[in-house]
Amino acid sequence: MASWGEFTEAEPEMAKVLKSSLDWIPITYLATVRKDGAPRVHPICPIFGEGRMFVAVNETSPKRHDLKRDRRFAMHTLPGKRDEEFYITGSVTFIEDQKTRDLITESAGHTVHDSDWLFEFDIEHAMTAHWEKQGQPDTYAVRRFWHSA
Repeated sequence: MASWGEFTEAEPEMAKVLKSSLDWIPITYLATVRKDGAPRVHPICPIFGEGRMFVAVNETSPKRHDLKRDRRFAMHTLPGKRDEEFYITGSVTFIEDQKTRDLITESAGHTVHDSDWLFEFDIEHAMTAHWEKQGQPDTYAVRRFWHSA
């Protein structure tokens, strides 16, 4: 697994796809695993600070229990301005220490409540995609993949 900073260092062009998508629409979709094993999908606003990526989860959201119980996740952006896509999988770590909570609160572009559950994303796999020859019969996706060491 790699932190956001480690991933960005290894694949800066791939990381730029996520950042440019979030600059346009600051929402991604997060998939978690419910207690019964079924998938659950939620919109989230990732938070970046000191080379790390986090999420603040509202105290009433069912995804907080999904992430605490089964740390696996998948995240996918909305298509960017140029129809670029960014996708990652990995696991999360539940944040309990005050120093990291303070970092997340200071780095967020939105309100983080004391009651929010905070998680850090660690990345195992990443994929970016963009489309060539859009609107033509021979449109095709160009995909790039990365796997942590």
